[in-house]
Amino acid sequence: MIFQGDLSKYHPADALMFLSQLSLNGVLSIACDQRILTLAFKDGYLLDGQSLKADEKILRVLRFRKHIDMAQERQIRQIRSETGMPVRPILAELNFFQLAEIKNILELSIHEVLLELFLLETGTFHFTDTTMDADTAGIKLAAGALAITVLSQADEFRDFEKTIVTLDRAVHQKLPAGSLEGMPLEERVLTHLTAQPIRVGHLIATAPLGSYQTMQLIEQQLAAGTLCLCEVPDSLEQPKNTPPAIDPLFAAYKQTLRMLISADDVLKKLEAIIAFCKNYYDGILILTAKGTRLVHCKVITLDAQRSIRQQSFKGDLGGIDQDPLFQAVQRSRIGFFGKLFPSTLIERLVKIPLDGECALLPVLSSPHLSMFCYVYTERAYSGISPHHYLELLSWILAPIDKSALARPSTEAYSEPSGSSCPPCPGKIPQADGLKKNMARLVAHIDDLPPFPALAARTLEILADPNASMEEVEKTIAQDQAMIAKMIKVSNSVLYGGYQKVATLRQALTRLGAKTTKSLVLASSTRGYFFKNRNAMKTYGQFLWQHAIETGMAARRIAEVCGHEDPEQAFVAGIMHDIGKLVILMIDDEKYKEIQRLKVIEKLSTLEAETEALGMDHAALGRLLMEKWHMPEAVQVCTQFHHRHADAPQFGPLTAVVAYGNYLSHTLGSHPLNDHLEDEPLAHALQAIIGLNASSYMLLKVNILADFQNSEIVGES
Repeated sequence: MIFQGDLSKYHPADALMFLSQLSLNGVLSIACDQRILTLAFKDGYLLDGQSLKADEKILRVLRFRKHIDMAQERQIRQIRSETGMPVRPILAELNFFQLAEIKNILELSIHEVLLELFLLETGTFHFTDTTMDADTAGIKLAAGALAITVLSQADEFRDFEKTIVTLDRAVHQKLPAGSLEGMPLEERVLTHLTAQPIRVGHLIATAPLGSYQTMQLIEQQLAAGTLCLCEVPDSLEQPKNTPPAIDPLFAAYKQTLRMLISADDVLKKLEAIIAFCKNYYDGILILTAKGTRLVHCKVITLDAQRSIRQQSFKGDLGGIDQDPLFQAVQRSRIGFFGKLFPSTLIERLVKIPLDGECALLPVLSSPHLSMFCYVYTERAYSGISPHHYLELLSWILAPIDKSALARPSTEAYSEPSGSSCPPCPGKIPQADGLKKNMARLVAHIDDLPPFPALAARTLEILADPNASMEEVEKTIAQDQAMIAKMIKVSNSVLYGGYQKVATLRQALTRLGAKTTKSLVLASSTRGYFFKNRNAMKTYGQFLWQHAIETGMAARRIAEVCGHEDPEQAFVAGIMHDIGKLVILMIDDEKYKEIQRLKVIEKLSTLEAETEALGMDHAALGRLLMEKWHMPEAVQVCTQFHHRHADAPQFGPLTAVVAYGNYLSHTLGSHPLNDHLEDEPLAHALQAIIGLNASSYMLLKVNILADFQNSEIVGES
């Protein structure tokens, strides 16, 4: 595969994501002036990273942590000078210790190479396909997740350099004698190195600590006054007016985020939000309510030149109990973000534009006093907009009460006979309590068609580690539609089809066993959604589109959080709502009744299903997955995707699928307004899978791009 380019046109983080997603084996080489950086990949994971700077850092850390002595360090440097070999293979040859004993130091060197790479402004890169053999260090890092982390660190590095003007500026320590006692080791090292003035760049390079950690310590000690910056040397050129290295909108978001985190009261947090909004919104309203009555409003409007005009209103300004959206935001403490909406409360205070976007944020919520922030624009933004960042900031402005996220356990529904309490979502009721229609649904599971024989045979072969590619090819070759599908998908942008393939063998080689397995499952399942019945035609397309989007989102999430098998997440995502298909295939009138209950009685999907059927789609889906002999992980995700915390096993995968389900409902082709109230659950899921603000934004961009290509996977 040919993969090369210019760093000024192709961001290195995107290159790493691409290589990770394709599960490739080989070496990515980056050249900038006289510098050469290399990153080794095996099955899309990072095994090693090398550069002169990183090698120097390894030696300093090894010596500092007493893994090697002065004589051994001198020996390593001599071998490196004579042979040009990197430090890691030299260590393997000298056998001073097992590489696994210094695994964390070798992983640090990969971090160093990535940081060096992301700080480059120019250069070229080239990927070479080659078989990579892992050494005894046992390193296997998820490239995508690591790239997101280090990319954020590179942004902080740039911000720090701008703060001090240049890394060539010197610092020196100001601590009085005898003040080292009780100081952490890392800080003592930094204090020792800065006893005499030393350039910041040289200090970062020579400190026996990671470059990012050293930068953070310098920043902290400058803020504390224990380090002092020297004057900028006259010989240094003034910084050129180069364009910012990061998006100004993202920079404003980061600055506001830091202010929110450091603020100790709600008014300071509100000031930070207002400062952010003044740059991007045309109007800001701060509304205060006592009970249900608005009693004060401060209006800030900005014209085209960003000149500010302020007004205040006092008195009885109306009741928030008369505005459904204000009520919902006050009750849920979750902000609204979307198109401008009619509101008599707002229209009394300011003239609302005909077009544009708005947000309503909860600032303070108590039984007697509430505060809201309403902002609007006169036009709609395209792409990543201030709205996306404001939504992230709102989570810190008014944190969700975590106790409200608790989900009742199955015991909560173990009521005595005759109780009116509904069954827990996904719970399969006991036989003696089944209603007639529930018994009929369960009985009809066995009447549903089995999983296609050809697909089942293909999956059986793919599950056999000793099976050859010829066996897989021979089986799939019996289905002409599947052949066309595999070739089409392998040539798509989604799977990196830069060089077109024309044969099934080439397609299978490109896709790999795991991706082939997930595509066979997806294609074979699709037929059930498009049976020749009116109800299936009406609802089947919607269910299938949602299934594909959830699968694609789950795969992306799994990649970001480092799950061992993203393709398993893809399959589980496709199957998660298969229980809805069971209802539709067995009793389409009941399916329609469920939709009516959701609209007329304002019930959730699970509540409507339980009222109409006595059980919900999660429980029915589990039964069908058992009938089709799907993997246990897929069965669990199908049953517990609405209550991931109760999953008896495969909890992380279930959380991934649950979050993929949420993202399909909110970002997909059929967004649902009623998922506004699911945002607390989404925030909880983000915490479980370890998704921070910066990784969420990149994940969101990638998922939106995948959704645009969903027809490639979803069509027959």
